[in-house]
Amino acid sequence: MLIVKNAASLDFSFVPGNLPAREAELEMLNNIIMEPLKSGVSSTIIIYGPSGTGKTVTAKYLLRSDPRIITVYENALSFGSLKSLLVDVLLKMGKVVQDKGVTYQQIFRILKGQISQKDGKMLVVIDEASGIMKSDPEGFYNLIRAEELYSAKLSCILISIDDPTTYLTGKQRRAFGVFSSIRFRPYSETELEMIVDDRARTSLHSGSYTHSIISEIAQIASRFGSARVAIELLQKSAYLAQSNGTDAITPEDVRSAKALINPYVTESKLSDLNTDELIVLMAICRNLFDNPETDISSTYSTARIIAETHDYDVPDLQKIYRVTSKLESVGMIDSRISGKGDRKGVSKSIFVNDIPVKVLFEKIDDMISKAR
Repeated sequence: MLIVKNAASLDFSFVPGNLPAREAELEMLNNIIMEPLKSGVSSTIIIYGPSGTGKTVTAKYLLRSDPRIITVYENALSFGSLKSLLVDVLLKMGKVVQDKGVTYQQIFRILKGQISQKDGKMLVVIDEASGIMKSDPEGFYNLIRAEELYSAKLSCILISIDDPTTYLTGKQRRAFGVFSSIRFRPYSETELEMIVDDRARTSLHSGSYTHSIISEIAQIASRFGSARVAIELLQKSAYLAQSNGTDAITPEDVRSAKALINPYVTESKLSDLNTDELIVLMAICRNLFDNPETDISSTYSTARIIAETHDYDVPDLQKIYRVTSKLESVGMIDSRISGKGDRKGVSKSIFVNDIPVKVLFEKIDDMISKAR
């Protein structure tokens, strides 16, 4: 059965119909950039923050918000200089200009003419902008002062992981003047769950995933605060399930996807564990074959069976507690506490995100068997 119904919406370049958890940033950009530009006032803003925090998709979403404004998106990493980038902007507007020997004054005068022919308002988004700002402050000055210097109604959104103004000297900051900036913070687990759920609805067939799968993906991605990681996990999980011939994504598909993105567990790490720790980890893996999480009680029951099967001493419940704490401290497992807060109502959920548990189970089983 096919799980993916719209592959395009699982691509990083896809711009969705709405932006969960970035409504406030979108409104700020609209107020600072779009509304003034509609009235003929140009401005520049820097948006910055860690990878995967929605900077690019928010800017691209804004680009399509008003068809009356000329819009161009550029990624600065594709160009050696801001001059080359602006020559490409002109090319996208239908004007061929030779890069070699052209001056900024010539570029902006041509740009002004092109803008005037097309209703007189333009917005350029420059992604990965910090490198160009550092290497070409003269070009950057011309860009943000385009209206003042050349009467070109040109607004800009500059995107960077770091705040690129930190690379400017005091003299350069005074020359450039004051312009706005917005820091995009990492997403929370709740926000990531909203994003993954929204993307799953547009990309996957109904019934091919459950709410617990969405929650598991969000929980993994929340370590990074990254929607990029979350969507990549959803994409790889869906294709893994589809290639396995199943009709729905399983927790094991998500773990396999996580292992493809960022494998963690290696045989060298397993070799550092003693027999009790291997047995408990093996028990946790067995309990997670068809479930996203397990608990201490289930781990204890399964560990007893595994120990007896391999002719080892059966660990008691206190040892299970100690070993699971050790496994968590070395990063082999994860856990979270749930409940009302009183001791009787609190439980500890245990899960493994960094490797397919069936693969890990078989690896540990082989190690224990060889040790005997």
